[in-house]
Amino acid sequence: MNLLNNKKPFWALGLGLIIFVFFIFLGWFIYGKIKQSSMVSAEAEGKIALLEKKEREFSLAESNLKDFGQEINLLDGAFLSEGTFVDFLRLLESLARKTGVKFSAQNAKLPQLEKEIANLNFEITGNFRGVADFFALLDKIPYAGIVDNANISPKAEGQKKTGEVTARINYIIFNFKI
Repeated sequence: MNLLNNKKPFWALGLGLIIFVFFIFLGWFIYGKIKQSSMVSAEAEGKIALLEKKEREFSLAESNLKDFGQEINLLDGAFLSEGTFVDFLRLLESLARKTGVKFSAQNAKLPQLEKEIANLNFEITGNFRGVADFFALLDKIPYAGIVDNANISPKAEGQKKTGEVTARINYIIFNFKI
């Protein structure tokens, strides 16, 4: 038997080589698909982990918001607006009643733009202790402001001193919402 005349072993070797190359190509193709799927899966896991982290942060922030709800309402109530400015004036009048002084609002400048400052000019008249008590209570009101200018002088009727003082005050309001 002559091996060169018999072509079956060559066909078998060629077919085996083709099948071997096919399995190598198939393995390489499957490996690529697995690697691609792994990358997509890893990316999805990363996004899910980030989403879970953000969800925990959101829950914590929501919890803190509920915990600080009263303080937030208090801060929100500390801001004046055109609607609550009358309440501010009523508060000043009640402070004057508590301290036994006479309150008289002179004028107010409310801001038209966000950068402008609101201020109120008013006058209080009473004994020195009452005026000093008014300033002490003014410092404790929930609205942020400062006495920019206070001119305190004794009240006199003609040549006779009455024992009372008059304070003309320019009060700057810091937290005015437009």
